[in-house]
Amino acid sequence: MARNNALARLPRRGRHFERVTSSLAKRLRQLRTARGWTQRVAALRIGVGAPLVRRLENGQANPSLAVLLSVAAAFGIPLKDLLGR
Repeated sequence: MARNNALARLPRRGRHFERVTSSLAKRLRQLRTARGWTQRVAALRIGVGAPLVRRLENGQANPSLAVLLSVAAAFGIPLKDLLGR
């Protein structure tokens, strides 16, 4: 019984997660288009593949901390500004 209660308290990928990914998606697209970069150029500058940039901008990817740091560095902004904090 105690195990089930512990599992019930685990955070779920719900509204908060969706809000964060949606915010990141909008911010990434905004930064990229403001610089006149294509998704391919952004991917090269970030150091990832273009499909990942596409998925990030569509809110379909769950990026690692390393990817988030690379995105922030590519745009020359602090991570907190990328995440809207």
